[in-house]
Amino acid sequence: MAACGGTGQRQRDFETAKTLPPLVVPADLVAAEGSGNMNVPEPPETAPEQTPAPVTPTVAADVKSITTLSKTGEGVPTLTVAQPIDKVWPQIGESLTQLGVEIENQDLQAGVYYIRYLDPQAKDESGIFKRLFKRNKSRRYQLKLEAEGGNSVATIYDRRGRPDKSETSQRLLAMLGEQLK
Repeated sequence: MAACGGTGQRQRDFETAKTLPPLVVPADLVAAEGSGNMNVPEPPETAPEQTPAPVTPTVAADVKSITTLSKTGEGVPTLTVAQPIDKVWPQIGESLTQLGVEIENQDLQAGVYYIRYLDPQAKDESGIFKRLFKRNKSRRYQLKLEAEGGNSVATIYDRRGRPDKSETSQRLLAMLGEQLK
């Protein structure tokens, strides 16, 4: 018990503090003339009526999008990003993750992300037994990034490497474009 301060009542420091009288400035202490650093301006007797400065709202239309979703002549959806591949590559990976797309592998040299994606809006037209016994309903895709001038163009291919023209590819590229704005 001795190490803990004993068993008796202890006074708290604030209970024993004394109250000090207010500070009194001596009458002969005055500010030096011309120092200027210590002068406090007197408030005006009547404040002029102030009108608040107009606030200019930031409009989303002022922001120019760096992405463009389009289709090739063969109907393959593409996403063009107005940045070079070295800047877009890490952003694409981050965006895919945020969208819930599983990145199985990636090849920076080839510019390909090997991904798995389950499109919640895709219609499953397989039979009832396939739906019941199918373990993973997500599909495999390849997202390829290619340089085109100073831009980067993203295209989705199926697991065999053929351009994917499906609605799922178009939706995935559209969501990716929204993430990259």
